[in-house]
This record gives sequence, structure tokens and C-alpha cells, in this order.
Amino acid sequence: MIERRFSMLQVKIDNRVSTFYTLSEVAYHAGLHPELIDRFIRLGLIEFTDRGDDGELLFDSGVIPLIRRILRLRNQLGVNYAGVGVILELMSKLEAMEARIRELEGGQNTWT
Repeated sequence: MIERRFSMLQVKIDNRVSTFYTLSEVAYHAGLHPELIDRFIRLGLIEFTDRGDDGELLFDSGVIPLIRRILRLRNQLGVNYAGVGVILELMSKLEAMEARIRELEGGQNTWT
């Protein structure tokens, strides 16, 4: 399990299991109404992974911690949905840069 700390929140990501959830299951696990999950999709804050045979939306298990992050930014920090989108994008870029720095620092250690 990977634990990441940010100045305003802490997120734990478990990459061991890849499970798909339906819209109603995601809503249940997040403690939200399915219409709010649908709104997050329309706002571009979350994405579904696939569609089931019956056309139902399927989500990766990683969407649940993302929804919790959205709710924390919105409810506890008072950020509007547009701001939430910007913050999520910046946090994603920051994570990618940190991973690249770790990669480069690891490569430098082999030269010394």
C-alpha cells in the first residue's frame, strides 16, 4: 500500500487489487447519491473505466478515494467544483513530477 501525504490531505492508495464497481456501488461506498456521482462525471472530476454489457457505467476501485478527496476539498475546505478540478489536475502533475524526481535520483545513485 502506498501512502502519500499532501499539505492539506492524506490519501492511501492500494494498487494490489483492481476491482470494478457499478455506479450504485460507488455511490454506496462513497456514501453519496448516484446522481451526485453522475454530476462529478459530467463536470469531468471523475471518469468511468468501461461500460457493462447492459450499458451500466463501471468504475475502477481508485475512484472511491478520488471522490473522498473531492468531497474533502468541497465540504471541508470550501473549494468550488471548478477549483476542485484545477487542484486535482495540479496534484496529479505534482505526483508525476515527484515520481520523475525519484526516478532521476535513483539513476544518479548508480553513478556514484
